[in-house]
Amino acid sequence: MIIFGWGHQTTKNFGPTFKNHCSHCNNEEYWILNRIMTWFTLFFIPVFPYSIKYFLSCPICQYGLTLDSKQIEQIKPIAEANQLLIDGKITEAEYKVQMSQLDSGSPTLIEAKTIEPKALSGGNENISFCSECGTEVTKEIKFCGNCGVKVAEK
Repeated sequence: MIIFGWGHQTTKNFGPTFKNHCSHCNNEEYWILNRIMTWFTLFFIPVFPYSIKYFLSCPICQYGLTLDSKQIEQIKPIAEANQLLIDGKITEAEYKVQMSQLDSGSPTLIEAKTIEPKALSGGNENISFCSECGTEVTKEIKFCGNCGVKVAEK
């Protein structure tokens, strides 16, 4: 008898990206870059991921925007550098050097710092993410279909 499953999710927080005004909770905070991987499991052990999603989310209300691969390449190095500075793994001088290397290495990264999240949303204003498991939910849903947690009302 083989026991297999799917739907096991792991979430990774890459760190804050840029300060943005959230249209749902009216707060201005640094939005967080997250990755959610959904795994196929064998005997309750994750074997391989079959879905990988990256999104930016408001740290207060978890309203989020799904990113495509080009946007991920632009924003991920910034989020990682910001997180290293916050964790104290690099000094401010090292951070400034790293950010200047990012700026000089690729001119598109300069655009990523000032990018508007509304441009990243693809026009879908009804989507947010569950604060517990990160699953996409719409405004009409009161409970997450994946984990059952009550979704915060917007």
